[in-house]
Amino acid sequence: MVDTAAARRETSTAAEHSWLGELLLRLLGAALQILATWAVVHALTPDDAGIYFRGFVITLGLSTLLRGKYEIYMAQHIIGLRACATGIPNGVLLMQLSRRMLLRSTLLCAVLLVLTADLDIQAPQLQTVLQTYLPFVLALPFFGLSSLLGEALRAANRTLGAVVAAYAVNLSMLLAVALAPPDASLVLYSWAFLLGSVVSAGVAAALAWRAFPVTLAERSGPLSREVLQAVDSRELIGLARGALLWGPLCVLSIWAPAVQMAQYAVAARTALIVDIFLPALNLTGCRETLRATQLAPAPRRLLVRQLAAALAYSSAFVVPLLVLALPTLAIYGKPYDSHLTVYALLLGVQWINGVGRPAVRHAVVAWDARRIGIAVGSGAVAVVLICAATVATYGALAAAAASLIGALIVNGRAIAMALSDGRAGESPSGRAFS
Repeated sequence: MVDTAAARRETSTAAEHSWLGELLLRLLGAALQILATWAVVHALTPDDAGIYFRGFVITLGLSTLLRGKYEIYMAQHIIGLRACATGIPNGVLLMQLSRRMLLRSTLLCAVLLVLTADLDIQAPQLQTVLQTYLPFVLALPFFGLSSLLGEALRAANRTLGAVVAAYAVNLSMLLAVALAPPDASLVLYSWAFLLGSVVSAGVAAALAWRAFPVTLAERSGPLSREVLQAVDSRELIGLARGALLWGPLCVLSIWAPAVQMAQYAVAARTALIVDIFLPALNLTGCRETLRATQLAPAPRRLLVRQLAAALAYSSAFVVPLLVLALPTLAIYGKPYDSHLTVYALLLGVQWINGVGRPAVRHAVVAWDARRIGIAVGSGAVAVVLICAATVATYGALAAAAASLIGALIVNGRAIAMALSDGRAGESPSGRAFS
């Protein structure tokens, strides 16, 4: 009994150390995010910062479109615990889908490089702009890979992996500011982003390998035609999801002045610290991995409890940030401290995503392509049209409002679908999906 008690104390101590270590890593991720943003906007003029952050839109937006269908299918496979049913381990599927996503990204990158070389000859006046955005184009395969692997880790509730993988990009931004001479061009900062993307992809690959181990024999096994067809059937929804997430920013980067892009980027990157902590809080005390015996589709009562917990955690985390919005934006100085409404709206996006996360995970498992396609597609069309119609007048505020509306549409529909599915899945005895 003494040995048992000692073992329990050791286990408790290890769990406490693990929790404390995870908290410190997340705090470090949030600090790097804010510090890198602050360093860039103080090293560059607002116009140059806007041009620089437009490069982020190129890389992040295109990579989201390219990996959309793979990300959705991978999330279904992990959250739905389908490895046993399909006979395909999560690591094998993730490796095969990553290869295909890398091929797509590399092909698009090659096409864009050819177009860039042609423009460099035909329009010499664009040479500076092309040199600035060339590294962002080259970063497409690397950033796409790190994002795909990060989303797979999030699907398995290993949300810390995506946070750690993002260290590299923020550190590269800090190094660029620290090492750049006062008169350095934007090209230096762009190449630093490429370097950070390469390192981030390597870190994400190592973390994903650890979470989803694959043997040498399993690596070479090809995916069946049925699996590839199922992945391809999610193409349109994946594209609509990319338009939903990045449509307003694309409109803003094209039709608004560069300073508006910089102001939005500062508010968005600051609001993203919510995403560093909130997914872990929404686990409501569960450990990082889902239990293999846990049923993915949940009954209505369990969904209501999960949504209530997500609402409580999201509100408890976001409300203090709203209260501290003025001193938070004051860190960046002018002209970034004047866009309080933009920051508040983007915090609202994070709050809604946090509240709806249990319902979104349910919708991914209880896949209904028609209803999900309508929800995501209507949200994508709405955000692009709203932003396009108002961006000339309201600039960054239009993009933030459109993003909030899109989050409301998608998460609202996901919650409604989850609750209706949960009610339909309950038998008189109270068991789900029996």
